Amino acid sequence: MENWQTIGFEKQKKFFKQIKTNGNLAHAYLFTGQEMIGKKTFAIELTSLINRVGKETKKFNNDPNILVLTANDSDSGKSISVDQIRSAKSFLNLSPYSGAYKFLIVNDAHLMTVESQNSLLKILEEPSHSSIIFLITANPSLLLETVVSRCQEIYFPTHSHELFNDILLKSKLSKNNQQFLLDFCGGRMGLLINIVNESLFPKIESASRMIMNLAHVSINERFSEAQKLTDEKKKSDLVDTVLYWILYLRTRMEDSRARKILKNLLVLHESISRPQFNQRLALENFLVRL
Repeated sequence: MENWQTIGFEKQKKFFKQIKTNGNLAHAYLFTGQEMIGKKTFAIELTSLINRVGKETKKFNNDPNILVLTANDSDSGKSISVDQIRSAKSFLNLSPYSGAYKFLIVNDAHLMTVESQNSLLKILEEPSHSSIIFLITANPSLLLETVVSRCQEIYFPTHSHELFNDILLKSKLSKNNQQFLLDFCGGRMGLLINIVNESLFPKIESASRMIMNLAHVSINERFSEAQKLTDEKKKSDLVDTVLYWILYLRTRMEDSRARKILKNLLVLHESISRPQFNQRLALENFLVRL
């Protein structure tokens, strides 16, 4: 299992190389660690490296052996539904098209409803010999203990700043903005790559200005902004926006007001990460306390 394109995570790469060589792959893994550090990217590349024949490695977009579930693909756009898990079960019951395994990757697994998790539990209790499941989450405490206990947990730490240099140099951002992103991302390689590749720096700046402005406007203006942020067309962006707020305020820890807002933001972030919570109500409760 050589020639990784995923940056960093050398300990995790060595671990999977060893267990593949020894034939000790588990049927289910729980990848934990902070949001947007590259856990899903690692899992996708790992599936191809496990299944490759000789030197051939299939690209994810063309690999019928891999199924990725996300909340964005559900009817609600907020949670991973039981219907998605049932479809995944049917997928895993089919024989691999090539190689030894089929793979299910559940991204942001904490967004599974309780019903979804119980449905997944049945799959975990009777695993297929030709399937491997990866649950990816920054919030493992939101998963049922019975689900967690049937997976082998692999923790992914944040990256050192040195690994970011090449990406930042290619970003064509000013030195000041590069330093800002270095502090802002806090070791999250996946986030940095998204910002650079998708030109998200203006969006980061806008979110940073928004959270500071909200602290100085009337309650009616705050509620108006809450309505916009939880609009049906934008609700899938709310978790990212709140994460941007958190990361920005963490660069301002010398400011006592920023520390106070950050404390309440962390509560908000956990609330909107639970699929059963009303995002609009949670956001309004946060804005009242600004």
